[in-house]
Amino acid sequence: MRRKIDDGLNKWQRYRLKDLDAYRKRKREYARTPEERKKRTEYMRVWKAKNRERANELARESHARNKWKHVEQLRYKRFEKLYGINRDQYNLIYQKQSGKCLICSEIPKTERLFHIDHDHKTQIVRGLLCSRCNGALGWFEKNEEKIFKYLKR
Repeated sequence: MRRKIDDGLNKWQRYRLKDLDAYRKRKREYARTPEERKKRTEYMRVWKAKNRERANELARESHARNKWKHVEQLRYKRFEKLYGINRDQYNLIYQKQSGKCLICSEIPKTERLFHIDHDHKTQIVRGLLCSRCNGALGWFEKNEEKIFKYLKR
């Protein structure tokens, strides 16, 4: 099986470059020092201003190719904004629960099916729940008094 090389070059461009390693090294250099990053950022800003349509086209293509990355990044940003936990904290909770729902102890088909359970008054995170348990808990919290009245009969 062939290994894909993701350096932004196609096969004939790679073939034409006599010293591919030197090219790759130069390409990485821009990120090494703050001065190089600043130069590269300024160059890209000017290029984007001149080539707005092409830049937008490239951004759309990149987004389409890496949609799952963008979705995941937005998901963790939402966790941080709403619940005050970052990716590492979420992963720590996930590992503590061994990838299982905190209530029913079932493993969802995908990790994305977990909901972050939190106290709505204090916003403190209690754990991760599967969709069913999260819905049931929400329903129970809304109807708690009615349920207790019924059970006291």
